[in-house]
Amino acid sequence: MASLTLQELESMITVNMGDYKVAQGEKKLITRDLGSCVGIAIRDPKTDVGGLIHIMLPEYVSYEQDDAVHSNVTTAKYADIGLDEMVDILVENGAKRDRLVAKIAGGAHMIANPVISESRDISSKNVAAVKKKLGELHIPLLAEEVGEHYPRTVVFDTSSGVLRIITSGREDRML
Repeated sequence: MASLTLQELESMITVNMGDYKVAQGEKKLITRDLGSCVGIAIRDPKTDVGGLIHIMLPEYVSYEQDDAVHSNVTTAKYADIGLDEMVDILVENGAKRDRLVAKIAGGAHMIANPVISESRDISSKNVAAVKKKLGELHIPLLAEEVGEHYPRTVVFDTSSGVLRIITSGREDRML
């Protein structure tokens, strides 16, 4: 596994769990410790405007009748409303909706559970929700590395569109 230098880390924009960031050009976005969570990198290849979101759950479910505007909700936690919000911000920053493309990583089955099959655990639900939402938004999924049983750190280069996947004890993978 190639490690990141301090200089590389200092030049990157960190995306925390349940958050997203948008950048353009030479800036790189990084999110760490994608276990059952999914990192979604979306980019307009013509403008190099891109974003990275670290979703934790498949969908937002409101238990309040008047919560239509998601007040006090961290939208980026959820695949359904988080992707909507990040795409809107990408467009505000110069991306065109019809040129957006995506790559995803994460959705690992971190804890074996004999009662819940892997196809029904939260990681599989997250991956399915992300793919469904990308389909609804008409954003092609160009590449993915999901599932398995190990966490991932991802670095998204908005200028090239490369999604670098870093996993302890494994060779880095470029999508």
